[in-house]
Amino acid sequence: MPDLVHSIKCHHKTMNLWWKCPDYIHERELFVGRNPVCVRCGRPTTTPGHSHEDYIMYEAYLSAVRTDKCDPLCSPCNLMERKNMHPCPACVKAYRETNGQTRIRYIPQFMELCRDCCDPGEIELREREKEAFKMVVRKARDKDNAKRRKFYKEMKKK
Repeated sequence: MPDLVHSIKCHHKTMNLWWKCPDYIHERELFVGRNPVCVRCGRPTTTPGHSHEDYIMYEAYLSAVRTDKCDPLCSPCNLMERKNMHPCPACVKAYRETNGQTRIRYIPQFMELCRDCCDPGEIELREREKEAFKMVVRKARDKDNAKRRKFYKEMKKK
């Protein structure tokens, strides 16, 4: 099995070389000029967001920038995209309505709204579910600890 950590480090070093190429820098500047607004949140674009297929070869990577086959993203959205997160739609709406005076929060892909934008009833429901889960985990842990204590007590007797 290949060493995944080594593979990722080598790939990141290769990507850093690509990002420093004059061809890419020039094409990125043209891309940002053609696409001035981030598609996720509406802030000014700083970089093209690529799909994973584009990361295989430099030519495909550069071609995607030239032909606008990638999403224009701002720096925070690009960073969060790598972490599989997206901006909260309600936060984005508030950001646009207040002309950038509010904060945009990022949430995991499975969530619809951030904690601050949910209605209070939903937050309360989540808290109850969280507490119920903690109780289940606590009971399982206590049961496991009781078994362990019993085992060690029997070992001491022998």
